This record gives sequence, C-alpha cells and structure tokens, in this order.
Amino acid sequence: MSAQPRWDHTESASRPVVVRENGTRAEPEQNAARIVSVIALASIAAGAINIAAATTIAHGSAQNLAFFWVVGIAQLVWGAVALVRAPRWWLTLGALGNAVVVATWVVSRTVGLPFGAFAGDVLPVGFPDSLSTIFEAAIVVGSTGLAVRGSGPARSAARVRGFALTAAVLIGALGLAGVLSQTDAFASSGGGGGGGGQNGPTAPYGGGGQGGSGQSGGGYGY
Repeated sequence: MSAQPRWDHTESASRPVVVRENGTRAEPEQNAARIVSVIALASIAAGAINIAAATTIAHGSAQNLAFFWVVGIAQLVWGAVALVRAPRWWLTLGALGNAVVVATWVVSRTVGLPFGAFAGDVLPVGFPDSLSTIFEAAIVVGSTGLAVRGSGPARSAARVRGFALTAAVLIGALGLAGVLSQTDAFASSGGGGGGGGQNGPTAPYGGGGQGGSGQSGGGYGY
C-alpha cells in the first residue's frame, strides 16, 4: 500500500498591513504646525520688544510700566506654551489678547489714547513698536484661523523642525533688531529724562521737548 504524498504547505504567512498616513490628511497637519511655530515665535519676539520697552521707561507712569511688563511677560509665556501645546482656548486667548494690544497701538498712533499719562497725544510710529505690532497682528490672524479649525498640533516645532529652525532664526533676528532699536532710541534720548533738546523718535508727535519741558515719549515705552 503506497503512502499518500505529503505536500509542503506553501501558502505565504499573512503579514500585518501597514497603514500609512494619508497624504491629504498629513499636509494640513504640517501646515498647522508651521503656523503655530511662526505665531509662537512671533509672540516670543514681540514679548521681548515689549519688555525692552518696559525696562527703558525712565519717567513713565506706573500704568505704562505695568502695561508693557504684563503684555511682554504674557506674550513670552503664551509663545512658549504654544510651541508645546496649542488647544483652541489657548489660541483664542492669544488672539483676543493681542487684538487688544494692536488696537491700543492703532489708537495711540492715530487719535491718541483717551486716558493715561499721554492722553490725547498722538505718538509717532517707530521701528520697534511697528515690528511688535506686526508680530501681534500675525498672532491674531494665525490664532484665529487655527481656533476656527479646532486646535494646533502638539509639539508643533518638533513636527516641522527644519521649518521651525529657519523661522526661529529669521524671527529671532527681527526681534533682536527691535530690542536693540528700542534700547538705542532710549539711549539717544538721554535716558528719557528731563531737559530740552531730547532726541525724540519716541516722543509724542515725534518732537523733542514739549513746551520746553523736554518730555520724551520714552516714558510711554516706545
């Protein structure tokens, strides 16, 4: 009696199927990570400029001093947190806060603030304040767009490292230029102290002293 032939089992073993992330889904995430990285870095740069404005106030009012310190520190903290995690409520907070700062700058440079030490004074437009406002406006636009979308991806800078590094270099250079411009303007105005003939890139109306008092806008901050 002949034995039945034994056939080797030749079926290939099943292999786990690797599901790759859909490219159409990954691209929006990458774009969101880029936007978060840019606005977070812009917030840090704007915060540095505002803190420089606070530290260069010589005879400014306590109200102005508090404004620049609070805004500057808040922007630094917001930017640092956004680089790690940017939920919708955090983006909304950044958009609203910076919108208030931008509106304050626009009013102070057009019709003058209705209250404070420089009430009614139309302050001149300078490089550090303009640069900081551009950063803040970008934060408002970017944060609003992402908040409408839902939220920003966690650890955005880590997701787009090359882009984030390039943005950090460019925005950091601009922020440093704004800080140096602010401190140079303060130094050239003689520390914002009294005395006529102040060099007033930050003085109200862009002039030197007012009524011979030599009041410098350095007291305002920018």
